[in-house]
Amino acid sequence: MKKIKYIGALLFFIIINACNNDDDNNGLRVVYEESFIETSFLEAGETLPPAVNWSEERGTFSATTLPNTAPDDLFSRDNLSIDEETGVLSWDRSIPLGETEVFITASNSIESTTVTVTIKNTFIEGLFYGGFNNDVNDDLNESFGSGNSINFTKEGTAGLLGISDGDIFSMEGTWTIDGSIMTVNFDNNNRLLKGIVNGRRGEPAATFNGEWGEGLDQNNNIENINGAFRFSLEGE
Repeated sequence: MKKIKYIGALLFFIIINACNNDDDNNGLRVVYEESFIETSFLEAGETLPPAVNWSEERGTFSATTLPNTAPDDLFSRDNLSIDEETGVLSWDRSIPLGETEVFITASNSIESTTVTVTIKNTFIEGLFYGGFNNDVNDDLNESFGSGNSINFTKEGTAGLLGISDGDIFSMEGTWTIDGSIMTVNFDNNNRLLKGIVNGRRGEPAATFNGEWGEGLDQNNNIENINGAFRFSLEGE
């Protein structure tokens, strides 16, 4: 698991020393080296152990993403985990895109305190394979075509290559993302894709599923829905 790069060992040791020797503040304090962590899509990682000024009794750590991710706690879904003894916060490649606030509590029988660590997960690029259908009735059993690919580049462009009625076609466009919701605009709104990008632990490594159609309204929703799509990214 990839370690988060730290900003300087000397600074962190100073923080640890301050937490352990602060005579002016007897309250329990927890300090993570980074309270705002940036990571890339499908990249697992973990923090360093926090500095804690435990009193005579050493305690344990717990964490939750509720209420912000209600009804699901990402810890119950195993996207995130915390070492109860050390306070090391870990995440796997299925952590959602966008910002996730983690509320970490250190406690013993005498006192407790809660701190917040934010993980920002950013989509960079990827080559997805899949297809489209013309179903507008939300039928989950509807089949999808295949033989299509979308290449998302880190520059924000999207290239669609596919087969229609036996003919190969290509389209160029752009992509934007807000949290886990991606919007892809081909040919000046003549073909739009809007769906959710999810990382996964197994195969496929990620999915991009949603609806396609024409035109965007003032709320950035597709005006004329023509069908659905399913794409996946393999082998990351």
